[in-house]
Amino acid sequence: MVSNAITIFRTLLTLPLFVLLAFGGNAWAALALFLGAGALDMVDGKVARARNETSAFGAMIDLVGDRLLTFAAVTGLIAGGVITGVVALAGLILIVRDLIVASLNEALPGKLGPRVGLVEKIKIAAAFASIGLLIVAPALSGDVGAGIFQAGEIVLGIAAGLTLVTLVQSWMRALRAFREN
Repeated sequence: MVSNAITIFRTLLTLPLFVLLAFGGNAWAALALFLGAGALDMVDGKVARARNETSAFGAMIDLVGDRLLTFAAVTGLIAGGVITGVVALAGLILIVRDLIVASLNEALPGKLGPRVGLVEKIKIAAAFASIGLLIVAPALSGDVGAGIFQAGEIVLGIAAGLTLVTLVQSWMRALRAFREN
C-alpha cells in the first residue's frame, strides 16, 4: 500500500531529526525533516482515502508516526540543550499526554469517543508551530533568533496548557467508560 509506505517513510525521518537536534546538527536540515514529516502526515491519509487503502494497520502506524515525531523533536531539543527547565517540561507534557491517552485507548478501545475535537486541533497546530520555531531559532542570529525562540517558548506553553485540557477531557471520558463496563 502506497499510503503505508509514506507513513513508514515519514516515521523513519524521526531518527535523523533526533540526531540533528540532540547532537547539534544543521538546524535548517532538522527543520526540513520536521516540516517534511508533518507534510507527509497530511499526505498519507489523503492517499489512503483516495486509493481506498484505509486500514486498522494504517491508522495504527499513522498514530505511531505522529507520536514518534513529537517524541523525537522534543527529546532532541532537550538532549541538545535547546530547551531546558519549564520549557522542557512543557514539551514533556506533550509526550506524557500521548502515552496516557494511548493507554486509555488500549484499555477502552472505541469507547473514548471522537479523538480530534477543536481544542485538540488547536493544540496540534500550536505544538507543531512551537517545535518548528524552537528548531530554527538557534540558526538565526541576534534579536531575530531570540525573538523566534521566545515566540516558540510561548506557543509551546500554550500547546502544553491545551494538552492538559485535552488530557482531562480524555480522562473524564475514560472514567465514564470505566463506570459503564
